[in-house]
Amino acid sequence: MKSIKDHIMFILPLLAMLIGIEFVLIFNRITTSYENKLKQDYAILVVSKRKLTTPYLRSIDSKIDSVTPMDKKKIASEVISGVQKDNIESIIKDLPQFYRVHLTDYVPLKKLREIKKELESIKGVLNVEIFDKSYESRYALFALVKNTLRIFVSIMFVVSLLLIIKQMEVWQLAHKKRMQIMEIFGAPLMLRSGVLFKMAFIDAIISTILTFIIFAYIQAESSSIETIKFLKNESSILLNFSDIFVWIVTSLVIVIISVIYVAFKTSGISDDF
Repeated sequence: MKSIKDHIMFILPLLAMLIGIEFVLIFNRITTSYENKLKQDYAILVVSKRKLTTPYLRSIDSKIDSVTPMDKKKIASEVISGVQKDNIESIIKDLPQFYRVHLTDYVPLKKLREIKKELESIKGVLNVEIFDKSYESRYALFALVKNTLRIFVSIMFVVSLLLIIKQMEVWQLAHKKRMQIMEIFGAPLMLRSGVLFKMAFIDAIISTILTFIIFAYIQAESSSIETIKFLKNESSILLNFSDIFVWIVTSLVIVIISVIYVAFKTSGISDDF
């Protein structure tokens, strides 16, 4: 019973660590997907007397993805009413060109303002509108949530690592005599710690399997939740098989670091042996 309890005390913090890592991966995929949607919907409005092309603006800033001219007739029809058709044609002819400039990324506001200055410096450009107030509020929200999640996961990672090392020390004490005897006969550190590696590797595999079961269940249940229907077309956001590789590597790295740390910390023959 005590052996089972010891294994649980190792599995739980490692499981918490893997779940935290997976939440970061999921959140990054969700925000990336949503930012791509925002990027497609967002455009800088440029009013210019001269013709603007995508290659030309890309040469000014690599973050500019494409330039789309807007229909001047449509713009004129929205702002002009009760004007004769001949006059409308004349007004349209005198109107400058309107362009929608799309970006390659959902850039920080500072970079967006730099792009605005670069566009305003072009000869013939009359006005550049970046809609910075609405853009800033969206970007600030993303940054706040991202940073909060990263801080939380970092704290949880450190606490979980300390608990894992503490449990490793308990295992080391349980096998202390055998390890000391092996040390007397000149066994290398890795060989003396073999029993710790074996137990920890088994628990790492169990933790990985449990993490997969948890998120596979979450993915299956999420398909029936109305509020996250937008994930249905991107099911890999909640669970990607590449994540399993991340879990395994993380588990093994934590196991190796913990065992080596405890082995070095407790190496040497005790005086009372």
